[in-house]
Amino acid sequence: MPKGLGDEFGQGFMQRVLITAGCLLMLAWLALTGSGKGIVVWQSKPYVAQGHSRPAIRCTYFDGTRIFERGFLYTPGGGLGYSRCPILAEEMF
Repeated sequence: MPKGLGDEFGQGFMQRVLITAGCLLMLAWLALTGSGKGIVVWQSKPYVAQGHSRPAIRCTYFDGTRIFERGFLYTPGGGLGYSRCPILAEEMF
């Protein structure tokens, strides 16, 4: 069965799309690794930590090489604390 023009165009186009997507993902990973910051991957529901009377949220971040967690004070309106995890955060040592 002979190949049509549409088959060749579709296959080459898909290869370019996959290569471009792979390159963009690699550049994003390199930028994240070099920035020293992590990007949020998970957020817990608000909870009250032991020894504290204020609710908190636990945020899990990925920095390109490892996963780390940070806790933040929770306020529904975000006035004094956070209503959701910041998208980017630095690991606290």
